[in-house]
Amino acid sequence: MNPGSETRAGGDRGPRRAAPRLLAAALACLAGAACTPADPMDERVDAGTYLDFSMWRSGAVGRMTPAQVADFDESIQEIRFHVMAEGKASGSGDVEGAMLEAVDGLSVRDVLKLGLGWELARATDEKEAIEASMRQNALLRTNPGDGAAANYLADLNDRQAARLKAAADQVSHTRARLAAEAIAVELPDERPERIP
Repeated sequence: MNPGSETRAGGDRGPRRAAPRLLAAALACLAGAACTPADPMDERVDAGTYLDFSMWRSGAVGRMTPAQVADFDESIQEIRFHVMAEGKASGSGDVEGAMLEAVDGLSVRDVLKLGLGWELARATDEKEAIEASMRQNALLRTNPGDGAAANYLADLNDRQAARLKAAADQVSHTRARLAAEAIAVELPDERPERIP
């Protein structure tokens, strides 16, 4: 008998049979890698079910930068918020289902455009509403000697100024993240829509 030709347990005939299996495994890995876009922003989200989405996200985060992962997660959260705010669904399961339906098949870039676009619209609307309220409140006058009313208006102005700064910071942050990924979103007239 030749060395290496003896039959081993399970019928394996040694290194000559292992080489084709290794080659097949290597080709399968290469084929799988070739199916993934070079730019992770072009990758399509698989969100047919919550399990599909979780498995897809687990693999995708390794191909994205930390900033892209943060933007993606922020976008997903904003989409959930939009689903609830628009009354499209209520209850965590229904909200999650509507979010999955909204992002299934979209590219990562399109998810960011949708979610961060809604975030930008919401923050811009909030900023504009606070500015309008502050303009109206600036017209208010107190009676001479009414210290309590004057203090109330001063405190109200301070609280509104803090809220305005937070909203302006959110607008700036969201615009910067969209610009970092070269995603254009038109505001205030055009609002992204996709939730069925």
